[in-house]
Amino acid sequence: MANDTRGARENLQGAGDNLQGARDKLWSMIEKHRFAMLTTRHDDGLRSRPMTTIERSDDDSLWFFAAADSTAAVELQQHAQVCLSYSDTSKPDFVSVSGDAAIVTDVAKKQTLWNKSVQAWFPEGAESPHVVLLEVRPQHAEYWDTASNKLVQLFSYAKAAATGRPPRELGEHRDVPLDRRS
Repeated sequence: MANDTRGARENLQGAGDNLQGARDKLWSMIEKHRFAMLTTRHDDGLRSRPMTTIERSDDDSLWFFAAADSTAAVELQQHAQVCLSYSDTSKPDFVSVSGDAAIVTDVAKKQTLWNKSVQAWFPEGAESPHVVLLEVRPQHAEYWDTASNKLVQLFSYAKAAATGRPPRELGEHRDVPLDRRS
């Protein structure tokens, strides 16, 4: 999806200053998608893998289960910064969340978040030391929410092709700072 970043930033400013509304929309989009691509840093570059968002806690941390010896868990021990990407290409809308991650081994927390779908992936149970939680503490996020239908999008693309100008006003793009100080 081609994007005129300058135009998106201008639309961002025109979308209003309701930061709490943007945060609410962001969390709603994440809750709707649930499945994320978690990108971690490895010595030789970046790696992504699909993960299921288990919960968003009251402090806005996002929680995931993983095997203690998984590449994600191993890489987080060396580099805490991660990026989560969520998308719904049928709409299309997209979310990107960056922040720091930590490995949590607290059995009580694992038991609190445990459910039947987690049991399918980790039959050894929440008490197992081979099962850990990944806590992602978001610091920044962006979302792109395409409010227009496919016909409007196609018309916008055709107009862009005819005029030589990138498509505009296909939806809403917001930068959403999540640092607790903002």
